[in-house]
Amino acid sequence: MSLQAILAKIENDAKAQADEIIQSARDEQKEALHSVKSRIKGRHHRDAEKIRIRTEANARQMKSHAHREMEKALLSQRRIIVDRVISDSVKKIASAPDYLDLMGTLLQKCDLPGTVEVVICANDTDRITSDFLKKLSTEKRQFVLAEENHNDHGGVLMRTGDISLNATLSMISELNHDSMVMELSRLLPLEGQVE
Repeated sequence: MSLQAILAKIENDAKAQADEIIQSARDEQKEALHSVKSRIKGRHHRDAEKIRIRTEANARQMKSHAHREMEKALLSQRRIIVDRVISDSVKKIASAPDYLDLMGTLLQKCDLPGTVEVVICANDTDRITSDFLKKLSTEKRQFVLAEENHNDHGGVLMRTGDISLNATLSMISELNHDSMVMELSRLLPLEGQVE
């Protein structure tokens, strides 16, 4: 074999070997890129899943918080409505046709002995009179009209000596406020309930 043929063979062999090395390097590069892409995709998928889970948890938490706030606002509004109804009722009772009968019943339930001074509101001066009180008096108890008035919408204050009983309409409603709130609340529709 000639020198030239040997050199050509070496050159061809070297070229073939270089091509193999280059191809092997390309294959390794492709494999490395594929591996890196797979890891990045996997990490991206895990990160996206974490974000989705956190977002859903935050949405549930916000929904729960908003629901609690709406319930508080609803209860507060219902309480305002019920309080207004009670307050309006007190005023209406003071102008009801059977108001004097109610006051008569209240005074008859009085258990204070002796002379009982009755304090009325300014609006009752034409209705609860000395004559009215005299009719309700008994041998054990005499009702007399006080000179001053209380500033409630209706009802009476009864006093004898150091003892006094507050039977004004506002005090009666205040003493029974919680039970009236419970009763009236049952009449109001609940959240989402259609009347």
